[in-house]
Amino acid sequence: MSFVDREQKRLGAAIVDPSNAGVRDWLYAAQQGLAWALEPNGIKSPYDMIMGIPGEPGDCPGEPRPPLSSGTCAQGG
Repeated sequence: MSFVDREQKRLGAAIVDPSNAGVRDWLYAAQQGLAWALEPNGIKSPYDMIMGIPGEPGDCPGEPRPPLSSGTCAQGG
């Protein structure tokens, strides 16, 4: 497991932890940024996601935002 994979798992666990509700959007943005860096064709770019720029990657039509993004698609939120 790479250091990026470990960090994505840490972020994923923190996202679903109710005590992190106040920073959930930041955690999700960090997780998506790492996912995009590993596979930019399947994940919306971090800038587009944070800025709310419309448009989806071609292979992710309208899927809801998942709690973990490793290998999945997501929309900006």
